Amino acid sequence: MEARESSTIRSEVINQAITYIFEHIDDDITVDDVASYCGYSRYHLTRIFKEDTDEALYQFIKRIRLERSAWRLKVEKEKSITEIGEEYGYSSSNFATAFKKHLGMSPASFRKNSEQIAEESSFSHGLTLDDLDNAQKLITIENLPDCTVVYERKRGNYHDLPDAWCRFMDKYQHLSDEHTTYIECTIDDPSITDENNCMYELCQTVSPDNPLLKENPDILTHTLEGGRYAVYHFKGFPKFLYMVYQEIFCRWLSSTGNELDERPIFDVYRDIWEDGYMEIDICFPLK
Repeated sequence: MEARESSTIRSEVINQAITYIFEHIDDDITVDDVASYCGYSRYHLTRIFKEDTDEALYQFIKRIRLERSAWRLKVEKEKSITEIGEEYGYSSSNFATAFKKHLGMSPASFRKNSEQIAEESSFSHGLTLDDLDNAQKLITIENLPDCTVVYERKRGNYHDLPDAWCRFMDKYQHLSDEHTTYIECTIDDPSITDENNCMYELCQTVSPDNPLLKENPDILTHTLEGGRYAVYHFKGFPKFLYMVYQEIFCRWLSSTGNELDERPIFDVYRDIWEDGYMEIDICFPLK
């Protein structure tokens, strides 16, 4: 499928609505709950949400709930399908029906298929089981601090990331200093979500007291919540990142009994060379 340039979700209220949904997706939230949180009427919020995202608010909540459940089927192998469905408000039969309608296969088939894909992805890169076990040793458990970031939330294909980062860094260069860190929140899994419809955030740390923020009220900021994270200290080329997400953390989570929570997964960029070799910290939020 041909990648298309990512679009930016610019409306502050729509971004507030999306953040609220992400943070409460395992609760039984409704459109009215989101509208109340944003201080808008149901009618007005649903209208502008559709205009800005090209997706109905109700459908967005339903889709995110199903796609988060699919991710958990992949990484929380010790949990039954029924348990995961119930965490997102579905009975066993309703979950199977809704899941198959959205993803084209039953939850059981999806789980089996995802395990096969992860294994094939790993070994297609020439990795052995010993390589995977050694890679897991690079994971540390850390308590990360909260940080304020300037951000843009985008929707599109991850293949557009290099160009999107160039545009973002040029745009906010005036807010950077020697302490600036660049962070990418990968919200959707392209093996689950339509690859041209994946949502992600480009972030740049900033002091909340920076006077330039007050002079530019259209710049969006929010706090990336700290807390307990599993951090994989990745060194390598981008082609291996998919394998890290799909296999190493799935394997590590299953073997350690740790569980993810609803905070976003994010990558902290440490260094990138001209040939594409990179050092990044991949941070997975833990309960």
